[in-house]
Amino acid sequence: MLRNGIIKSLNDDYSGVITDENQQDIPFKIDIDFLKNLRGKNVNFQIELSATGLMAVGVQLLNSTI
Repeated sequence: MLRNGIIKSLNDDYSGVITDENQQDIPFKIDIDFLKNLRGKNVNFQIELSATGLMAVGVQLLNSTI
């Protein structure tokens, strides 16, 4: 199930937080440096339960021209 959210934070190590449509903060981690400038972008994503809690996976930009 895809979810909607906004990238709330993105750290230098490519981890960050997405705030979803239910105002839940979902952590994520990426390893592609061109994604540094995505703060505030709208995204779709799925969530999975990991050993450390919920994780956003399959993050996709919405209405983006990147």
